[in-house]
Amino acid sequence: MARNQYYNQLHSPVSTWHRSKHDGISYLDLDFLSICPACAKPLFLADTIYNKNNDFREKSAWMQRPYKFVAEKCELPYFLIWYTVDEISEQNRPIKEFHIKRIYPSGGKGLVKLTPDEMLQYLEYKVQQHIPTCSSKSYLLKRITTKSEHNADFKRLNNYVKLLSK
Repeated sequence: MARNQYYNQLHSPVSTWHRSKHDGISYLDLDFLSICPACAKPLFLADTIYNKNNDFREKSAWMQRPYKFVAEKCELPYFLIWYTVDEISEQNRPIKEFHIKRIYPSGGKGLVKLTPDEMLQYLEYKVQQHIPTCSSKSYLLKRITTKSEHNADFKRLNNYVKLLSK
């Protein structure tokens, strides 16, 4: 956890306590670990960054080191994900766009801009990519086909159903 708070970083009793302690300790919060919604297998790791003023400011190589270490050891892709919001009001700040940069494994396409729906499609793709080896396919099928307020706008449900019906 950074000593100083930047932008709208986590403000909790634990982070306040930690920031008040000496320099002989350190921790960071894990922003984004995409998992299978059925078996909980990790699919990728990401560090999300609020894209204030479109500056695409990255964390230092030193701050990225723990994420990269975990990604390599767990054989997971690791991304930086900048999100840009529409600052309508303090209460209403919808995400306008994402910019993604793959850090591990290296050799990505650089900075890729995605709409919120394109980001959702990528998250869906990672789950669908995992389905052939998922140990909880029947639960995933039940979970995605259950009538709920969250599943009401599941645009690409049939993509999952096709894969899970094989």
